[in-house]
Amino acid sequence: MTKISKRLPDDYAVFLVEVKERVRSAQYEALKVVNKEMIVLYWDIGKMIAERQSREGWG
Repeated sequence: MTKISKRLPDDYAVFLVEVKERVRSAQYEALKVVNKEMIVLYWDIGKMIAERQSREGWG
């Protein structure tokens, strides 16, 4: 049985770094969107509570 050795292209390491950077960038952008939506949600919930407190005399 002969062993076939496949050589990686010269630019493989650079390509791999680029792919990793794109994945990390996409993950970071997704986190920013999720965080923004969570802040909007919490702000809205706080507004709902404050309005209800004012209207019904809570607190």
